[in-house]
Amino acid sequence: MTTTKKPPAWRRRSPDPVPVAPPCDTCDGTGETTTTVRVGRKRREIGAIQTGLCPDCFGTGTA
Repeated sequence: MTTTKKPPAWRRRSPDPVPVAPPCDTCDGTGETTTTVRVGRKRREIGAIQTGLCPDCFGTGTA
């Protein structure tokens, strides 16, 4: 009487590591950019600074 081998049991694979997105170059990963405020017809700079969303990453901080 010949015996047949059973197929090997399924083994769980370790999950692949989640890739980490590099930080955005424009905002350095903060999601905000700063610009100087300009006023008037000749676009004169005043001593104020305003912040806004990064145009490259839309505030997420990742590229």
